[in-house]
Amino acid sequence: MGTIASPHSLSYYFRKGHFFTDLTKKIFSGGYYHSNAAYYNAVLGQYANFSNYIGVFNESMKLSTLHTEIIIQPGILGANSKSVISQHGKPDLIFTDKNLSIYVYKWKFNGLRTRCEVHLYKGQAFMVNYIYNQLDKSERNYIIKSVTGKYFNKYVNEIDFAHSKISDRNSNTLIMDDYMMGLKITYLSNCESDWYEAMIGEVNDRKARQDARVRVIEKRFMNKI
Repeated sequence: MGTIASPHSLSYYFRKGHFFTDLTKKIFSGGYYHSNAAYYNAVLGQYANFSNYIGVFNESMKLSTLHTEIIIQPGILGANSKSVISQHGKPDLIFTDKNLSIYVYKWKFNGLRTRCEVHLYKGQAFMVNYIYNQLDKSERNYIIKSVTGKYFNKYVNEIDFAHSKISDRNSNTLIMDDYMMGLKITYLSNCESDWYEAMIGEVNDRKARQDARVRVIEKRFMNKI
């Protein structure tokens, strides 16, 4: 099994995002998350900048493709919020900001704890993260073996996830990445979905507004000196 680590892993692009300064007004949670509000504010705040999503997708395009006949995250990718809740149940936590929503679930499978994040843009799911923290070698190997076994109907002995992704007939992709002594598995909807072009448009609009503000500030400064 090839190593998954890379100089600029996919999680790197999330760490580059700007944090919101006031996220508490945008988080709805139960008692468990309420006691860890500062931590989850920081974690979810990483998704504030849409360019991070675009960066993850663009970086995934550099990976070689392994094709599977098994549909990736059926019933979730491309689904609306009502369908997500119908399939996964009520989220433990919901993060919202304008057109973006993130449903967070805490689960335990076969003794393995995972955080599931379902990301929705304008009410449609476009990305799902499964995050496994603090895995030992046997747990890590079990997850990798299970993923490859599911999508290829048998154990594939050598998959270098640092340079490869799994893609289904709908061009939805599965990406595996190192994450804090564990693993992050990202399921990403294809670029033909509405989220990709719409987010690029929003990022460009934000940049244009920011550039305009800078020009105004510079003009005021020049008028004063």
